[in-house]
Amino acid sequence: MVAADLIAILRAQVGSARQSGLSEVSLDSLSKLIDILDKDNQSSPDGVERSQEALERFKSVLGDWQNNNQRNHETRLEMLRATIATSHLAIKSALLINGGAAVAFLAFLGTAWSRFSSTAVKMLLGGALEYFTWGVVLTGIGAAIAYICQAAFGGELGRHGDKIAEPLRYSAILSVLGSYFLFYLGCSSAITAFGIAS
Repeated sequence: MVAADLIAILRAQVGSARQSGLSEVSLDSLSKLIDILDKDNQSSPDGVERSQEALERFKSVLGDWQNNNQRNHETRLEMLRATIATSHLAIKSALLINGGAAVAFLAFLGTAWSRFSSTAVKMLLGGALEYFTWGVVLTGIGAAIAYICQAAFGGELGRHGDKIAEPLRYSAILSVLGSYFLFYLGCSSAITAFGIAS
């Protein structure tokens, strides 16, 4: 409490005492006034008026709110970056395993095709190569859908971008998962063909 506040309170109390007809103040009344002023002084910092105290308290609450919002924003941003990095890894992995399998299998078939006499074996091996090829195509489609989805979430597709982005997100996920499943089918078909051939 500042001196101006103390003087104003003392003047107000003296004025009310004069209006009541008192010309003297007892020590007990003065002691009670000092206790009231001391209690009021302890509830607010030294040298700070009540309005200033309220403003400082508001600034403190506002600062805490800003810090919490900034921390939450940074957390969401890091999660978004991690999600994007993971999706890139999933797309690259699907492309690598299906593309690598298709190239390796094509090279293998080029040298070993004449050794397989059974039509069933050739059909299974050709089917395995087809699965791998479609896995590569499905991965490319998933990557393209993911790009369009990101553009929609980024607001590049206009006001309906959010409505478009949600189904695109699931389509991209299903495309990449489908390419992994096609890789499994290709491997299964190749294993079956090698089992028949041996």
